[in-house]
Amino acid sequence: MGQPTATIGVDLGTTTIKAIAFADDGDHEIAEARDTVALDTGADGAAEQDAEAVADAATRVLARVARQTGEAGFTVARVGLSAAMHSLLPVGPGDRPSTGAMLWMDTRADAEARRLWATREGQALYARTGAPVHAMMPLLKLAWLRSARADLHRTAARFVSLKEWVWHRWFGEWAVDQAIANASGLYDVHRGEWDPEALAVAGIDAGRLSPIVPTTAVRHDAHDGELRSAGLGGDTPFAIGASDGVLANLGVGAVDRKRLVVTVGTSLAARVGAARPVTDPATRSFCYVLGPGRFVVGGASNSGGLVLDWLCKKVLGEDREPGAIARLLADAASVDTGPLVCLPYVTGERAPLWDAGARGVLAGLEHGHGAPHLVRAAVEGLIFNAYWIVSGLLDLVGRPDEVVATGQVLGQPWIRQLTADVFDLPVRDGGDRDASVAGAARLARIATGGLTWEAAAQAESPGGGALATPREAAAYRPKYQRFRRLADTFRGAAGTDPLW
Repeated sequence: MGQPTATIGVDLGTTTIKAIAFADDGDHEIAEARDTVALDTGADGAAEQDAEAVADAATRVLARVARQTGEAGFTVARVGLSAAMHSLLPVGPGDRPSTGAMLWMDTRADAEARRLWATREGQALYARTGAPVHAMMPLLKLAWLRSARADLHRTAARFVSLKEWVWHRWFGEWAVDQAIANASGLYDVHRGEWDPEALAVAGIDAGRLSPIVPTTAVRHDAHDGELRSAGLGGDTPFAIGASDGVLANLGVGAVDRKRLVVTVGTSLAARVGAARPVTDPATRSFCYVLGPGRFVVGGASNSGGLVLDWLCKKVLGEDREPGAIARLLADAASVDTGPLVCLPYVTGERAPLWDAGARGVLAGLEHGHGAPHLVRAAVEGLIFNAYWIVSGLLDLVGRPDEVVATGQVLGQPWIRQLTADVFDLPVRDGGDRDASVAGAARLARIATGGLTWEAAAQAESPGGGALATPREAAAYRPKYQRFRRLADTFRGAAGTDPLW
């Protein structure tokens, strides 16, 4: 018998670059490495990263995991890539970065985004691209550069994502996968090509962007010396992969409408598969390519575990003892919040409000409410918000069979039960595996013939599969409606100024 084989997934996260090797027989983890990359922010909303530092870190962690995999007795059969969405790097003559890469959290294009969304052109662009009109989009970053840094906009030879930069470092080729292209706001999700009207808004032509390739595109000729010395030479296939959001679904086997993924970490996301492009203007949900004839639709929210951290530390003062937040969450499991409702928008909001000026609200406070009630109300607000994000989409793609719950907050059994009641669907524990890295590895196996889409859809959730079924769905419907009415009130009725 030959050596057993493994697949390495690499994720270019916002501040953390990580690689994990998974055994092809059994899908268990063999080796892991991670590195961090500094983030430069400014009072004007800037959020940038050094592209060379990102590529150096990606090379280091991949080479380290490849060596560890060999030491564990496995052969690296393939490598797959995942990356955070919405980065934009101007590249000058000679293929050198002209400045730092603007990240998804860079808000300097907010005014351009608001102006565009208020027009019919903006609404039409969203329908064609599936990308929410928002400052995070490279489309709007380019529009901002056109006015604020005209010289840079004019002289840059091309504009790429950080993933494209890493790919170019490894292979000497400019290429962008469909998922990252889709997330730029410049890609027509229906026609599968750069959108001429989006390019006009950005003030560039398609020649200054990379050629678009499928998410299953493969190269075998990595020329980076460190990778080759780690055994990842000309025989190792590299799959270009996709974005972290869509790959997180693939990582837990949610590649069609049968499984809806809800992730609550620092932030929150809700995503479900679709067989065709689907958009919902009411919540500006996204629609991004996963693979041929496969899309992931949903929304990303600012309002996740960060809200609980803020409440416990800054409001309740529970930051002195280790495990204080976990204790408060445990205490909140059995309390009844009654009329208490929380709008969890303490850091503004992306989906479903798309309002950086949104504010948090606690309504219905009573004298008998204490810390557990406030914590429970905040958790309920997070789950109500997640349901709001996808409620319109489910009318378009159909109701899933179950929800897969991932992220640290949803590790609490009572929060998974709450999710089952709010969504009126069974909720399966998705565990704490890094789903985007696992998805990158799975897509690499699909790209090289080692796994089928059908098998990926049937894959068991890695969290052990603990299942919560709806118990009090009817009881939560009126409370969800109260949450929605409160949000509408604070956003302001039509023709009036919002209260926040």
